[in-house]
Amino acid sequence: MDINSVEFYTLAFVVAMALVGWLVGRRERRQPSTFIVPLDVQADDAGGHGDGLGLQVHADGSVVVVRGGLMLADGETVHLVINVADGRCDIVEKKGIKRRGVPRLMQGSARVVCLPAREQWQVRYDSEVTSRWATFRLDNTHPGTLEVDMRY
Repeated sequence: MDINSVEFYTLAFVVAMALVGWLVGRRERRQPSTFIVPLDVQADDAGGHGDGLGLQVHADGSVVVVRGGLMLADGETVHLVINVADGRCDIVEKKGIKRRGVPRLMQGSARVVCLPAREQWQVRYDSEVTSRWATFRLDNTHPGTLEVDMRY
């Protein structure tokens, strides 16, 4: 085969693309997982977190999510739908049981144990209850607290 022939360059191109595909495709990916965590909702008479989001990271890697500013009627429930995959965590706050009644200011908290410890996460938090959202980086390698402002 001559080095100046079309066949040589075609074969070289195919080998180069196969090599690039092999190198790029070697990253191992975890299966995405979905978890549903109920918020423990109680009256927020003091207006603790306002309409924000508070996160408390514990030494075991678990995270307590504290959500204030929820306008709910008595008996209504809220759940967190958590999708975890490849360093990303998408949390959607959804109403569970809907009831009629006069809404009042409520606060919810939930303990999230589905994030593997000793990792950093890029988190997107969407609230279908209040139509607010936030994006932030969560480092659950060290215990601490994080306050996040929600946006429209």
